[in-house]
Amino acid sequence: MKRNRYVCLLLLAALCLALSGCRTRTTGGAQYQPESGDGRAETALSGALLSDGADEREKSGETNGRTKENPEASRKEYDENAPAEIVPGAERVLHGAGEGGGAFAEGQDAAASADKLNGDAEKTATQTVAAEQAEEMGISEDAREADSALTYYTVLLKERTGSLFECQRLNAYWETAADHVTVFKTSPEHAVILGAGAYDVSARLLRENLRVDDGWIGRKDPGVVVKAVDGGALGAGVFSSSAAQKIYAGLLARDGWSAMDAVRNGRVLLISEELLNSPSMQTAAMLMIAKIAYPALMDDVEIDKALGMLAEEATGSVPSGVFYYTGPGGNDL
Repeated sequence: MKRNRYVCLLLLAALCLALSGCRTRTTGGAQYQPESGDGRAETALSGALLSDGADEREKSGETNGRTKENPEASRKEYDENAPAEIVPGAERVLHGAGEGGGAFAEGQDAAASADKLNGDAEKTATQTVAAEQAEEMGISEDAREADSALTYYTVLLKERTGSLFECQRLNAYWETAADHVTVFKTSPEHAVILGAGAYDVSARLLRENLRVDDGWIGRKDPGVVVKAVDGGALGAGVFSSSAAQKIYAGLLARDGWSAMDAVRNGRVLLISEELLNSPSMQTAAMLMIAKIAYPALMDDVEIDKALGMLAEEATGSVPSGVFYYTGPGGNDL
């Protein structure tokens, strides 16, 4: 009876040792599978058990593959020579120098991928450009003269309006030649507003809802009002501002407009529709809006001179006519 009991205990102990994996270490070779399309190798870490002959390789020290985790082990074991690093608390796994389907990225591609992963980075980034490029853009202290008027005034606008804090930027309402009709966010007019350092109050309107009323405009309380007018009031060949004066007076007489920030501070601008016909003329329009919105920033910019230079560069001739009107009480451009 006692002998049978001892045999049972021995069998039980042997069974427990067989089932125990506390000291088991499984090592397998890395499996490489080519990515579809570019032929680059993707490293796959398999959780399979040892293939035939793995025990012999481990005993002989030939463990060239990655060490894999044994889920039954009491402690985890990793190959310290593996090409990946385990970082506690990491939100995403990095493959090589960057990310992208597990493929190892090299050179500039790797740097570009890695740049996207730092969630703690400052929101503002500083771009460094080559000296030659800085000179061409006119942004280095010893830069040579800009090669065109368009380049010169484009850089000037970015530099001046780029110094504004968000709270300093004014909201602008743009009205087309048709009364109470504003512009869509993909329009050239919208781009002109942004280029002048302002915000477009109609940016969230749908394309079919661009007709607004004075109540809507008043609630937006824009800091700048820009109205484009046709060639009968402003533009080439127009040498009298009488038509523009009537349009301007009509705007100020609208219901509730006298209380708007733009009207109270003389920031209402009429411009010719011709200023939307080319990038050079659109830049001239940006300068006009920026100067009426931020006179201190643009104090040294002569609008008539800039308009003449931009127009001559684009068309080969200096324009003749009245292209903008700020009203008798507005800021002189």
